[in-house]
Amino acid sequence: MKVLYLFNRVRSGAFDVIKNAGENDNSFFGMYRLPHYGISAEYLEIEQFLAPRFATFLRRHFLNIHYIHLPLFFKFFKYDIIFTSTSFGSLLVKAILGFKKPKWIMFDFSIAGMVGEGKTFRQKVFRFMVERGADGIITISKKEEERVKNLFPKLALRTKFIPLGTDIDFFKPNEGISETGAVLSVGKDPFRDYQTLVDAVKNTDIPLTIVTRPEHIVPFLPLPANISSKTVTTQELLNEYLKAKVFVLPLTLRTGVNEAVGTSTLVEAMAMGKAIVATRTFTMESYIIDGENGILVPEGDSEAMRRAISDLLQNEEKRKRIGRVARDFAMNHCDAEKFARSLSDYFKEIS
Repeated sequence: MKVLYLFNRVRSGAFDVIKNAGENDNSFFGMYRLPHYGISAEYLEIEQFLAPRFATFLRRHFLNIHYIHLPLFFKFFKYDIIFTSTSFGSLLVKAILGFKKPKWIMFDFSIAGMVGEGKTFRQKVFRFMVERGADGIITISKKEEERVKNLFPKLALRTKFIPLGTDIDFFKPNEGISETGAVLSVGKDPFRDYQTLVDAVKNTDIPLTIVTRPEHIVPFLPLPANISSKTVTTQELLNEYLKAKVFVLPLTLRTGVNEAVGTSTLVEAMAMGKAIVATRTFTMESYIIDGENGILVPEGDSEAMRRAISDLLQNEEKRKRIGRVARDFAMNHCDAEKFARSLSDYFKEIS
């Protein structure tokens, strides 16, 4: 069996970095682990066929993440399965032309949110595309699995929740490094609710480090003295995790589109054995049992977030216990190897 991955960002050269620098392979979502289970897997992107400058020009000015693979459509037919969270333009072509092969498996980060109430033209087109083009759906939250099954009854038997995997051998505790920092938050996407987080710790003596893009911090400048922001390499991020006593994942779902936001960061922090405070969403509820392996707080509630952070900082025994249980959960449910094995079982069943 041959599986083709279509990514929303450039991956060319990334595997060499992973192999040579000892990086994690989380961004490949099990692709390099599928051969362990008898499945050949690879990816295609225009950078493999065009000059780098021309490929970059196309991405920036003509073809966004949903259409960037259209020029490669004719190459899809040598694969048994396509697995992607993006490339909706290619899926629409498949739906319109009625191709039965290859099988198209959607990696669901936002399907229910994209369908919405199904009233706008875009929502109607998206629903048509999924109904006519998709052959299966992998969700990363239990609630999303239920919602998708209700939205697309014909796909119900081919819709499956698989907890998102992370490299637990890369993201792991290190008892030799003491937790000298206080609070850490990580996230580059626009769905991070840094306003609530900043409000939660300002006017306190709680040190907070936010790892994100500089533009996400601009609205809060100048930052209070106890808050700092930075960009880091993957290895530097690992050190930030190790130093932190508490990890905070502040999320906003105001757009109503991406309910799965923050999941990759969450499973990393769990694998690191961190005590986590996260905004309550139904995706977070698929991983965090409130009070056992993390703390959930209401969206936009800076007071609840402050209380949860302060409680964990002041109660070392509770903080350590929650961190240990989080690590155990990651090892049992979010191991990248188990994720790949579950994917392989699903692909074999679908094909």
